Amino acid sequence: MSGLIDIKTAKSALPEPRRRLVDQLVADNKPSKPAPSVLGQWLAWLGFSLVAVVFSLFLIGPQFEIMDRLTEPASGGFLLLTFILAAFSAWVGIASSMPQYRPRWAPRMVAGFLILFLFAMPFLFFDRESLAGVVTLDMADGWFCARTVVWIALPTWLMLGWMASRNASFYPRWTGAWLGISAFLLGAGTIQLHCARWETCHMLMDHLLPMLLFIFLPIWIGGYWFARWRK
Repeated sequence: MSGLIDIKTAKSALPEPRRRLVDQLVADNKPSKPAPSVLGQWLAWLGFSLVAVVFSLFLIGPQFEIMDRLTEPASGGFLLLTFILAAFSAWVGIASSMPQYRPRWAPRMVAGFLILFLFAMPFLFFDRESLAGVVTLDMADGWFCARTVVWIALPTWLMLGWMASRNASFYPRWTGAWLGISAFLLGAGTIQLHCARWETCHMLMDHLLPMLLFIFLPIWIGGYWFARWRK
């Protein structure tokens, strides 16, 4: 209260033109709204992601045996882990864009281990096939799957990036990496709901590999986009 009285006293001591200038500056600069919480932003991402997945499946269609795949331990577990990792990465990415965030090794280690296990699951639980056959004889289906992963990842990453850009990230590249991983995993899970092929090489090359090939883009873009507030 005394600080407010001191400010009023100091302003009353100013000459009339300067008092009017101070009043004009105060009137022109309205109080800024506080940033939404991490939970609020994550829930907004969750709702948008559900719409994106449903809309994508409406366009490309789910596989015929989808219910059998969802209830089968190996394929159901693969899909569940993919979407859980996408949600976890989105949460950590949004949290890392907050100014009070302090990086910790535990989330990175947990996410890294689970992503490695996700990439190992095709070798452990699904049918093998020839890599040469995937590369040379399966270009049409493979290109469709890989392209769909990217197209699904793009709008969800832009939505996450728009929210994160309104915060004040001190670790913009880490923020970009987390949000990029989340978006690509969401795309990989969605295409696996459509694609009836559960062979090892096809899943790795055409569903999961786009994340490894393009993850540098959200890291590089995020390093500039999420650091704009410093300027």
